[in-house]
Formats: sequence, structure tokens, C-alpha cells
Amino acid sequence: MGGGLLVLWDIDQTLIKTDGVATEAYAEAVLETVGSPWRGDMTFNGLTERAMAVRVLRMHDVDPDPELLTVFLSNLERSLLSRAEATKARGYALTGALAALQALDAEADVRQSVLTGNIRTVAEMKLEAFGLHSWIDFPIGAYGDDEFERNALIPHAWRRTEARYGRTYAPAETVILGDTVRDVEAALAHGAAVVAVASGTTPVADLRDAGAEVVLDDLADTGRVLAAIAEATAAARR
Repeated sequence: MGGGLLVLWDIDQTLIKTDGVATEAYAEAVLETVGSPWRGDMTFNGLTERAMAVRVLRMHDVDPDPELLTVFLSNLERSLLSRAEATKARGYALTGALAALQALDAEADVRQSVLTGNIRTVAEMKLEAFGLHSWIDFPIGAYGDDEFERNALIPHAWRRTEARYGRTYAPAETVILGDTVRDVEAALAHGAAVVAVASGTTPVADLRDAGAEVVLDDLADTGRVLAAIAEATAAARR
């Protein structure tokens, strides 16, 4: 691919899908933290865990002050991690995810990590559940407990990569792959390349309207995934 690339993957609905496990974990965390039965709504595509936690607490008529938010996130993390077996049993890796990770790993000039709304420990658990963790360099990723807004995550990945490898990646050498408008916006906010994947609930048209020049229906065609990354980086350099 030439020149070196930092490839940052979204996780949920880009690489994997789960079936209601997160909702159950949130319900348990709400009950444990504030004593309320669940009456939330988990249709928050692309939010960080921190932002989602704030919304969920407000849905339950609770002011998410910093101290309470910290307690809630701790309870949520524990609740999610306790559902590792349920995640594995009820979820699955999306078609082509493993092949895409392996193909990029074979490229000597590519580093792969994640840019995800998940807390880091949960991100690791989810990808390990489906055998996708071996190709991800978790220490250089950016996570949902790093920031409230997803748009602020990319600098964390750049900083961690430079600290770990002494390599500074330019925006056009950084590629975000994700399934939501927020993934696209996070990339464009920093001038990074973006490949949108319509494998979640966001239609192709909405991903294009958000500014993604390169949109895939899914990851099934590994050659097309690699070509899309090359196309997106070329667009980011223009």
C-alpha cells in the first residue's frame, strides 16, 4: 500500500454483531447504580460508551454528575465483561472481517487497531470472543472511555502510536473503517481517510451524505476492501 498506514476499525456492526447483550448489561448497571428498572433505548449508533452512559442515566431521570458517571461506567464495564460467554454465543463476526484483518496484517507497512465507542477491556473481550483480536494492536487504539465525543478519539490513537513506535502518522495515512455517520464525521474532523461500511443500520446514502466518498456494502470481498482503503487514502491526500 506504500508509505505506511494506520488502520483504525470500528467494532460493533463493522467487524461483529451481538444480539441484545449490551442492553442487558446496561439494564443491570442502571439497577445496580441507581436502583431503577430499565426503561432505556439503545439505538445510539456511533456514540462512545461515556456518551451513551450519560444518555441512559438521563433517560432514567438521573443527573449524570462526574462521580455517579464514574460509578456507573465501572458497573457497566463489569456487567459487560461478565457477559463474555453470552456475547460469544449470541453474536458473530461479520462476513469478511477475519479475512480483511488478515490481509491487512500481511501488509508490512500497515498497523491495525481500533477506534471504538467501547471501553478498552470490552473491546478486547468482544474481538477475542470471535477470534479477531490477534490482528489488532490494542495499546495504540482509541476507546469510548477516552473521550465523550467520538470526534475527539483519533488524536489518542496518534499519540499512542507515536509513543509506542516513534512513528507519527499524517491524517492521510490514517484510515477509519466504520458503519455510522459518527465514524465518518470523526475521520473528516481530522482530515483522515474513511471507508464507510453499510453493514449496520445506516444506509449507504446517509454515509455518503455525511461525506464518505468510499462506501462498501460489507467486508465480504477482501480485494475490494483493500482497494477501498487505497481509494480512500488517495482521496484524503487530494
